[in-house]
Amino acid sequence: MSGQSEVTPSSTSKPRAGSGPSLDLAGWAGEPAEGGAITVALGRFDALLGRGLTQVLREDRAIRILASDLDGARLERAAAELTPRVAILDEASVVDPAAVGRLRGAHAGIGVIVLAGQPTVAYATRLFASGVSCLSKRVSAADVLAAVRVAASGKRVFAYVEGHLMERGHPERAGLTPREVEVLEYLSTGRSHSEIALAMGLGVETIRTHSAHIRRKLGVSSSRDLIGIPTRAASVAARGIGRG
Repeated sequence: MSGQSEVTPSSTSKPRAGSGPSLDLAGWAGEPAEGGAITVALGRFDALLGRGLTQVLREDRAIRILASDLDGARLERAAAELTPRVAILDEASVVDPAAVGRLRGAHAGIGVIVLAGQPTVAYATRLFASGVSCLSKRVSAADVLAAVRVAASGKRVFAYVEGHLMERGHPERAGLTPREVEVLEYLSTGRSHSEIALAMGLGVETIRTHSAHIRRKLGVSSSRDLIGIPTRAASVAARGIGRG
């Protein structure tokens, strides 16, 4: 995004939007509650990006970095012991989506953001299935700060890829039954009706009926639109279902 202040050490002391497109994430989440800093854990980044990201986050008084330069195992341990509200990872550390599921399982309330070089729709959708957000490494510093607030609120997962913003909302007010919520937890990971039926010990037609009710209540037309919707149980992706 040319013309914007990017996440590098050369970013200005006050992040500013440039002339390029803005993600406009700020309206999705309000300011943190008084006295409630947004705590962040940082994964391992290359030195240049890591320094720039750290600088940008430290310039916001509402954000506190608890730990940084963490590899996968150390990040999972930090999530369990320090309970940060947000974790920010480099795409290189997210080869296996199940690893992100383990991270979110270690601390169910954590919001996860992955910074990627040139994220595609397919890549972002795969992250959505684990309840993870995605940003290009070239977004503005202001958008990074807004993204941290959105992730901390738990209201959305989102990605800015191929020139447009993708997002999924939380279905907590949609009036789903407990059984529909359970089915949605599987649908949000991209599982098929037959896989869900096998995992839940129900008939495929029963799962199709639940799926139709869920789509109607959430106002979506396809099961694909349910992928990545945050649900109250974030551990389905980590548990996995055998594909046959």
